[in-house]
Amino acid sequence: MRTRHLAAALLLVAALAGCSSDKDPGPAAAPAASPTSASPSPTVDDRAGCRAAATAGNAFDFDPASNRAAGQLAAAASVPGIANAGQDLIAAADKVAADPGPDANLDLRGAQLAVAEACAAEFGDGPW
Repeated sequence: MRTRHLAAALLLVAALAGCSSDKDPGPAAAPAASPTSASPSPTVDDRAGCRAAATAGNAFDFDPASNRAAGQLAAAASVPGIANAGQDLIAAADKVAADPGPDANLDLRGAQLAVAEACAAEFGDGPW
């Protein structure tokens, strides 16, 4: 169990380090120039999926139900990258529900990180 937590923590650190170093100039300019200011409701929904997935990831939550719910919020996003990552999170949560174990948990953690990366690409570093 401790190995799973360590592996998940290392994946999280690597993903966050990759997101922040690659995306520093882009996200700062994106919100100011973003055309979504005319339609705020999709942005609110997109960020809700990001927050839910981040909450599950930060809590090292491997519960299939809560991750499936976070994935559904992300999958409903208007941003294709976030929506696709949300679909992957749903699939990973279903895999954990059907066959729990370390491999399924690592897949779930990877899907959580993919949602975080998609959110960071759209909105910059969190919190969202």
